Amino acid sequence: MIEINQNSSVPLYDQIKAGLTGLVVRGLLRPGDRAPSVRVLAGELRVNPNTVARALRELVEEGVLEARRGEGCFVAAQAARRSADARRQAAENLKTALELAARSGLSRREIEEIARRAAKEEI
Repeated sequence: MIEINQNSSVPLYDQIKAGLTGLVVRGLLRPGDRAPSVRVLAGELRVNPNTVARALRELVEEGVLEARRGEGCFVAAQAARRSADARRQAAENLKTALELAARSGLSRREIEEIARRAAKEEI
């Protein structure tokens, strides 16, 4: 379902958020579906439950999930749109970073190698 990299420089809660958001974008979690519980997700990912709770809390704040008292977290009706917006923003940020790298003198080959290494380490 969700994979995390314990050795990544990306905080675990951000990796969990990205993983859940990816499930929503790909349609594997749909509006109204129950999100995995803190306990279940922490056990599957072998991380501290507080880390998972932080990721879920932030996704609630961002409108991707909605918390229902006593029931858990569910995918919000607007989650797909918000997730798609976040992906578009990430793509724009990546494009800006690539343009900056090229302007700073890195060759296309160097940029591609950096991207390959980063993808291996972070994803």
